[in-house]
Amino acid sequence: MFRKWTAIPIVLLITFIIYATTNTSTQPSEMTEIQKQADVKSAKETEKTNTIFPISKEEAGKPINVLVVGSDQRKNEAERADVLMVAQYVPNHPTLKLISIMRDTYVDIPGYGKSKINHAYAWGGNELVKKSLKQNFDLEINHTVNLNFQDFINIMGIIFPEGVQVPITEGMISHWKWDKQPGMQKLKGGEILQYVRYRGDVSSDFGRVERQQEIIELAEKNIMEQLKSGKGIPTAIELMRDGFKNVETTFSIDQVMKHGLSFLFHPIDSVETIRIPVEGSYQSISKPGAGDVLEMDETTNIQALREFSH
Repeated sequence: MFRKWTAIPIVLLITFIIYATTNTSTQPSEMTEIQKQADVKSAKETEKTNTIFPISKEEAGKPINVLVVGSDQRKNEAERADVLMVAQYVPNHPTLKLISIMRDTYVDIPGYGKSKINHAYAWGGNELVKKSLKQNFDLEINHTVNLNFQDFINIMGIIFPEGVQVPITEGMISHWKWDKQPGMQKLKGGEILQYVRYRGDVSSDFGRVERQQEIIELAEKNIMEQLKSGKGIPTAIELMRDGFKNVETTFSIDQVMKHGLSFLFHPIDSVETIRIPVEGSYQSISKPGAGDVLEMDETTNIQALREFSH
């Protein structure tokens, strides 16, 4: 139903891990600039903690659920959620949990009735997605992180400046009109985005989720290699600066640093993942007004999430 995964989600790489490996006192001017950029990108409702002291005993036992939205905005169309994930972190706990929600999952959207969950983002942004997750899965969201396709391409350029080796297929080559051969090939920037978005094989959207997780794992490994290569703090600061330029988040820089310290003293040794709907709990059908959807067994999936979160 769910499995262990040793990579940390890309948004947390750009925030928690990078901050956890950086000695901020050695680069005050750089950190001031990053603070300014973070403040510009952070949502208005962000509550500043103004402290980087360690997590308190009260905070240590409370899960933090972070909604991660990868969006797709096409000409003359509303912005849509192409990727929906919830990263669950319990401060001072060695395990991070990642919930990947299929975008065609058929749920009750407050004020709109039943439809695909990615429609919630098009109709009401983060807030409506948060309400939908609470109503359908009893998931309380504490923070959000948003990035669009161009943001993703920019971040991939930062993390993989020379590209990344991944296995590609004839179908991908034909669909994206790549001048490449099947097998392990190096992809860069927009090609990486095309790789994680491809759904022309038998796995369809399920394959996309697997490739998203694959790229996140490779990103984690590459960042850690950069940090261990001797570049150290300059590399971390560059990733922080550009990371905050390319994501919108309700995390303040102080909150990120605070949790970064928790990561430093209480390292994450594994990440568990679950996909909703879980295997064997849904059927692919067509619904008027919504198109092709994944109609799930609500009881089975809610129970799976409860077991996963404890």
